[in-house]
Amino acid sequence: MLGDAATTLIDRLADELSRSVVVDDPAVQVLYASAHYGDADETRVAAVLNRGAEPRIRGYVLSQGVLTWTRAGIIPASEELGMHARVCVPVRWEGRLLALLMVMDADGSLTTGELGRITEVADRLALPLLDLARTADAAHEDDRRVLDLVGDDPAARSRAAAALAGTGRAPRSGAVAAVVAVPGAGEDEEHARIALRTALSGRRPDPCGWLTAVTGSAAVLLADPPAAGGGDLPGRVHRVVERVAELAHGRFRCVAGIGGPAAAPELLAGSVAQARTACTAAELGLRPPVARWSELGALGPLLAVPPDHLTEETLPAEVHRLRAADPDGRLVATVRAYLDEAGNGPAAAARLHIHRTSLYYRLDRVTRLTGLDVSDGATRLALHLGLTALDVIEARAHLRQSEHGTA
Repeated sequence: MLGDAATTLIDRLADELSRSVVVDDPAVQVLYASAHYGDADETRVAAVLNRGAEPRIRGYVLSQGVLTWTRAGIIPASEELGMHARVCVPVRWEGRLLALLMVMDADGSLTTGELGRITEVADRLALPLLDLARTADAAHEDDRRVLDLVGDDPAARSRAAAALAGTGRAPRSGAVAAVVAVPGAGEDEEHARIALRTALSGRRPDPCGWLTAVTGSAAVLLADPPAAGGGDLPGRVHRVVERVAELAHGRFRCVAGIGGPAAAPELLAGSVAQARTACTAAELGLRPPVARWSELGALGPLLAVPPDHLTEETLPAEVHRLRAADPDGRLVATVRAYLDEAGNGPAAAARLHIHRTSLYYRLDRVTRLTGLDVSDGATRLALHLGLTALDVIEARAHLRQSEHGTA
């Protein structure tokens, strides 16, 4: 809650301007709202009544880049959201964003002098809001412990496990880690961090007591095994990803990975590593937006190979021979389906929507053109693993092109 000095400043400003004034935290949650002056829109009324704006509203505000603003700016009106234009002035202390001071300006009639007055009040609010920010920092103490618990330093892991055990919050044996990430956040990293933290916290404390930590544009979630009260981890992670997407307002996308169970809390770093690999599979489009390590198969170890070590040149010779004989990709698709179905001809034919006779004709053609015998175990392994590696190589190349705007 804001102190008397801050609320007095805000109320006095609203009275001077005869306009509604709101102070939001950096996550666009209401810290304080002045009295109405007949200029409120649907968004402001709902936010005040519900003690917070809807995720799509918050995402819209954040998508304007307000987290990086250093001076007053305009948040445009949105008819779709029922939102009038407002002036937004960042409240900062030594560069750190503490809050957003919003003043309704539906008709753009604020004068230069009034904008100067709003900026002056924003400057004066910084010191009273600093204590509030420090209190919020202290509330995130568990973040550091969680990150230490899953970090690379064994001593730090042991200390973190002991500290969490002392508060009754240590994960149990069999706990599972999930990683939720915003790939390539770039200039949106602060927006992503706020979206992740908001999506993980929800409107109420987590009833399952799961531990979470946000670092940069990624978050770690540690959950007890279902038998010990861990609940529906995949369902929870799906909901987090969906809420981050709401808060992103199209600025970035969100993916997640779920690792395997850890035998002890100090071994959760391994589950996190698995979750990060699954997250990469989702980022590359090789798995759904919420991917599980247990369902990656050969993708798991392949994704662990650095991009400069996994290239087309390093693919098995069998894959090169198959591709060289198949300019239109039909034979590659046939072999892939046949191998994915473990050599089950009818299942592979159904997958390709062709008759079994056509399938066997194509496989025979592969042998005639390349000399490869798909009934040979070693050949099957080289082709199946090589084609899966090719998926990784091509997905990485496509992602690089997308990031450079050349896709």
